[in-house]
Amino acid sequence: MKRWNGWGDTAVHHPLPEKAGEFLVDLVGEPAPPQDATLADAVATVPASRLPEHPLIQTDAETRLKHARGQSFPDWVDLRSGRIATFPDGVAFPQTEADVLTLLQLARSHDLKLIPYGGGTSVVGHINPEPGDRPVLTV
Repeated sequence: MKRWNGWGDTAVHHPLPEKAGEFLVDLVGEPAPPQDATLADAVATVPASRLPEHPLIQTDAETRLKHARGQSFPDWVDLRSGRIATFPDGVAFPQTEADVLTLLQLARSHDLKLIPYGGGTSVVGHINPEPGDRPVLTV
């Protein structure tokens, strides 16, 4: 499962070796970790969806938050700080060609912006919703 506020799978851990930590303290001083936003705090900032209810679309705040950014450095800063300006209005996980066609027809009939999310590893910002009046559906 994708890790909240970080890279990779929640079941995989890569602790910093003790010697590396000592080196960094010698180089830059004692760390003062920033306060990361909690998942609950970040979820609370997600506005209401502008999409109509549809069986192929999830509009809950947590799913929308977790699909609001990719894996670039600016995306990580946004997620860790909880300062995310834009969110998709819904997220779809089509399983069949018919599902994709249905979503495309829905987008056309409701003037939705579609974002192809894929694995969500974007480092160039193309999966981040842009501000605007049109609802956004991440697929």
